[in-house]
Amino acid sequence: MGDNPIDVFKEEMENEEVYLKVNAMHRVRVIATLLGTDKIKSVLLPYFETLMKKEDDEVLFAMAEELGYIAQIIPQQSICLLPILEQLAGFDETVVRDQAVKSITIVCSFLGDNEIANTIVPIILKLASNEANFTCRVSAVSLMCPMYSRSGNQKEKLRQKFTELCSEETPMVRRAVATKIGEIAQYMDKNHVIEVLITVLKQLCQDEQDQVRLLCMESIMNIAKILNINENKTNILPLIISSAEDKSWRVRLALSKIFAELAEAVGKEIADSSLIQIFSNLLKDSESDVRVIAVKSLAKFIKFVSPEKLNLIIPLLQLLAKDAFAQVKQNACLVIGQIATILPKDISQSKLQSYLIELMSDDNQDVRKNAAQSVGVFAASIGPDALSQFIPHLKKSMEDPKWRVRKETMQTVFHLALTLKNTDIFLKHLEPVYVLFLKDRAAEVRTIGLSRLNDLIQTYKIDWALGSFLSKCLETLNKDVGFLYRMNALYAIQQIGLVADGPMIQDKLWPIVQKCMKDNVPNIRFVSIKVAKSLSKKIDHQGTLNQIKQAINELIDDNDRDVKFYAQEALQY
Repeated sequence: MGDNPIDVFKEEMENEEVYLKVNAMHRVRVIATLLGTDKIKSVLLPYFETLMKKEDDEVLFAMAEELGYIAQIIPQQSICLLPILEQLAGFDETVVRDQAVKSITIVCSFLGDNEIANTIVPIILKLASNEANFTCRVSAVSLMCPMYSRSGNQKEKLRQKFTELCSEETPMVRRAVATKIGEIAQYMDKNHVIEVLITVLKQLCQDEQDQVRLLCMESIMNIAKILNINENKTNILPLIISSAEDKSWRVRLALSKIFAELAEAVGKEIADSSLIQIFSNLLKDSESDVRVIAVKSLAKFIKFVSPEKLNLIIPLLQLLAKDAFAQVKQNACLVIGQIATILPKDISQSKLQSYLIELMSDDNQDVRKNAAQSVGVFAASIGPDALSQFIPHLKKSMEDPKWRVRKETMQTVFHLALTLKNTDIFLKHLEPVYVLFLKDRAAEVRTIGLSRLNDLIQTYKIDWALGSFLSKCLETLNKDVGFLYRMNALYAIQQIGLVADGPMIQDKLWPIVQKCMKDNVPNIRFVSIKVAKSLSKKIDHQGTLNQIKQAINELIDDNDRDVKFYAQEALQY
């Protein structure tokens, strides 16, 4: 093996394994640093020319990527890399072409505007005029966007060529134009956007290929952001209307995905006057996938519509809440909660509450889960009056066979408790639902219940924790239920101890834990040790501290090795 780094590289590139050649190519930036500018030009680049004729796409992709790094090593001379990158930009493999375009863009960042106009634009036009290879024309479209603003007196040529490519026979080129038309609009003067690009966009929105029409949706949104209200009414609104009625459901789905962003781009006036009716049709679409995405977008769309216009949405929501497709109902649940924060309380309660309650009992677990989540937002928006209607259904949700539904219900109880902050309502309605976590069969639900206990104590004070809630913990401990539930109750007592003061702990909590340290179940004994150790940190009374130490000492010789371990550990620290 030679000592010259280029010789080493050439030997590695003779390997039969593609992955070894790719790894070698990724080290070429180091070799380029050692070679210097002159040898890069005279030795490395000619060798790359030979590799392009025989190597696999994976190696060529790595080459295109490394040329971008080499440009950063020789920024002042990076223009010498363009001939190879131009060839790579015409390759059949998409990832090779895309990476070549990225590396050309890197090279251009080191060039002045004159070099862009005199060197890069001719390369772009050459690629765009390559009749033999459509991939060159696709790469040309991708390069026009970042280069347009710096192309000086060549801008008109680029605009003209971009317009020509819109009428290409090859669908792949038209797809590229449809994807990039919104991007290049950001760099053009508004009059050129209206006179040139809108015409191109209208043509593409009527293309025979649904994939081309689909790709236009994002560009419609980007161009709408540039135009004012009247310009959007004249130019963009007709495109939205035609896309919403497109014969291909994929186009309607693509429009549904970005509808909320479109509403934001065109403004509230157009959203109120025109878009709400168009969106209503998408929400009633015959294709279930379109309805699913449309309802998902509705959650954002309602923010850009006047509250009085939302009345038009309510009948649709009622319809969607009874849709045969579960995913539609899942998304409808969340929208019902969000729209309640905007609508007048009486309308939400009279028109939507019954539908949300019905969704809480749906056959699909994800619908029930989302309904439980939505109840928190809905009831908090309406106020205490609505809560009593939901409590029986929240209790039922806490008995749901699916733990994810119970977990979401527990989160809803927390949300309501911490939002309403009304002690009477909490004790009457929410606490009976909350304490069900103590005996939940899923560890995830029990953990969630414990994790927010401290927040509830901060809101409803220590008197609640040491009174009503502690009595529920005692009830769980004293009943002959599963040891997992009793362990959970002990951990709840530990949480109370973090907030209570020393006298409260020694009078109310320590006696309970002391009794549990003599339990027949080893798991209860070692959890009691951990809780006792935690409580002792807040106690100043020496007599009580001695009792805790003595109780732990008695367990050092316990028959269970886990109990012995935790007892020894507690006495060490």
